[in-house]
Amino acid sequence: MNIGMAKMKIRLFGMNSLKDKRSLSKRLINQIRKSYNVSISEVEAQDSKDFLVLGIAMVSNDKNMIHQVFELIENRVENGGGLEIEEMEKELW
Repeated sequence: MNIGMAKMKIRLFGMNSLKDKRSLSKRLINQIRKSYNVSISEVEAQDSKDFLVLGIAMVSNDKNMIHQVFELIENRVENGGGLEIEEMEKELW
């Protein structure tokens, strides 16, 4: 069994309030959870309108599968419009 963990720091643009950020984060989290079958949650910077930090975890028999899913999530966020990944940390065990 292999475990993957990723932490993604996303820069947000055009957020006028925390309510706007929460709306965007909930939509993004639900889309990723549904599409990639991963555990995902906002883990830091809950009071910041400028950043969204997501923690992502996945369990699989294949390390390559975990790596591929994390790459797909990263591409989806960057190509989703209005979001920029500032930092992404990944660990596989």
